[in-house]
Amino acid sequence: MDKITTEIKTYQSIGGQAIFEIGRRLKWVKEHDLAHGQFGSWLESIKMQPRQAQRFMRIATEFPNTTTWSHLGTRVLYEIATLPESEQREVQEKIERGNDPTVKEITDLKHRLKQRDQELADKDAQIADQQAELEDNRRTQLELNRRNAELSKQQPEPKVITKTVTKEVKPDDYDQLKERLAQLEEQSKKDKEDVAYYQRELQASENRRKQSESDDHLKELELKRKKRDAQIDAYSVSLKITDFLPELQKITQDDIQSMGEEAQHNLRTRIDMVRQTIDNIDAMFDGPRVIEGEITNEN
Repeated sequence: MDKITTEIKTYQSIGGQAIFEIGRRLKWVKEHDLAHGQFGSWLESIKMQPRQAQRFMRIATEFPNTTTWSHLGTRVLYEIATLPESEQREVQEKIERGNDPTVKEITDLKHRLKQRDQELADKDAQIADQQAELEDNRRTQLELNRRNAELSKQQPEPKVITKTVTKEVKPDDYDQLKERLAQLEEQSKKDKEDVAYYQRELQASENRRKQSESDDHLKELELKRKKRDAQIDAYSVSLKITDFLPELQKITQDDIQSMGEEAQHNLRTRIDMVRQTIDNIDAMFDGPRVIEGEITNEN
């Protein structure tokens, strides 16, 4: 126990990987070394708040692979650890692409998820209430039908007439209840359509977000490809220059004197072209200059 205490105090002064190491040791102590109720006292002895200890243990449990997460802070890691599993996977993919989230981004995401869940829960509750009201009205209708049947049975049999006429007796509020029942059924149908609409909109928004991330990823790959092609071209030109230099260095003063005027003129022209090209390339290493909003190359 003393060894683990010393290790935790040492790790508390380090960032990154230390978060996971502290969390693992806290879990081990809580599960193996202390009787019930003693863990809190031990945390006080090492000057650690219970809430902070819970965060460390939660992070160590949720993120066993520390390679991806060790550079993030404790607060960010804890906020990610308390996300739903599907959102955790999306955040991990962003981190692997180099897009580290902030605490505000994670808390905003949680707020949006909570708001979405609350809206769906409110809709479900509203539909449930309306369905319950419809069921009550259905039972009322059945009771009205039963009462009508009983009233029909209670009518006295005529003694003189040869034809029996059964009159349906409706309660005073029968038409009002029937109209209300129709209104509730129409409202319930509309609410179900609204729920389906919001679910489709939510899915469409999610698809647009994923498509945007995919487009950004393709642009990043295209930039990497262009950079790689430029590097290949540079190496290719360098190799050609290396092959060309030995041939050029073979020319001696005697060779120049032995050439005819036309050959000398052609050679000098080519040398001037090479020199001009080298000067232009050399100027490009300093980059373009901006003069009054226009881009020019130094020559």
